Amino acid sequence: MPVFEQGYAPYDGPRRPLSKRWWPVFREEVQPYLRKRRFLFLLILALLPWAWGILLTFFHTQLGDSENVKAFIAELPKVDESLVAVLLGNFYNLFLLTIVSIWVGSGLVARDRRDGTLAVFLGRALGPLQYLWAKGAALGFFLLVFSLLPVLVLVIFQVGLTGEPAWLWEHARVLWGSALFTLLGPFTLVLFLLALSSMGRSPRLVGLTFFGIVFLGPAACGILYAITRSPLVWFPSIFTQLKALAELCLGAEVHPGEPGLILPPAATLCFFALLAASSVLVLAARFRGRAVLK
Repeated sequence: MPVFEQGYAPYDGPRRPLSKRWWPVFREEVQPYLRKRRFLFLLILALLPWAWGILLTFFHTQLGDSENVKAFIAELPKVDESLVAVLLGNFYNLFLLTIVSIWVGSGLVARDRRDGTLAVFLGRALGPLQYLWAKGAALGFFLLVFSLLPVLVLVIFQVGLTGEPAWLWEHARVLWGSALFTLLGPFTLVLFLLALSSMGRSPRLVGLTFFGIVFLGPAACGILYAITRSPLVWFPSIFTQLKALAELCLGAEVHPGEPGLILPPAATLCFFALLAASSVLVLAARFRGRAVLK
């Protein structure tokens, strides 16, 4: 008889509360990636644009003794909502976010379905919500590197180098706007990848599907935009929606020279709401009726 069908009736040792059983699953998902040098190198690459933001703060606060230097520094952008919106919504950051999403997220559920371990998790030890929370938290943990975490580091350096805590009050939108972007953008992608991964048994196929949706979608939308010149054709493009979301949350233009590419705010919010709702419906259908040992 399989182990997961025997239950835990003969087990007399300590048992974690149901609300805390997700932690070992989360730990086992995260730790292997923290041991991979290539993956860590990719995360370091993601922080390079934010190092430029820190250098800008250093230039504005620590340099400027001569007139030539002051004139040069005056032309550099300052750390504010516009700069953070560009750093969050630029192609480089979103491309690396997509690569990490595929690397970590493609096998979240598909790998367990392929190996037959999904029944082990859900048969007795975990509930569907705890299982999905652990898997989603593992991917969300790494996606913070592309959203909220570098913003917090940039704000700390900005306040520390300038010595002006009032900057936080004047630019409070940098913090709450970045948090809102993280909640609506990357965390919606977590739900979407969980739903995709739950529908397949091959992590490679799930990754290729997500790659095609993210990168082939903008190509098709670009062709339609060249024909119709309507910004609404960019509605299905995840890349464009993330850029528009950064503009919406931070109150700055990501594409100041191409206003036609910016979607209406209602369209962006509807896109992420529909994506999250459809992902939740798929997950509810895939995990309905799973038994759990209380």
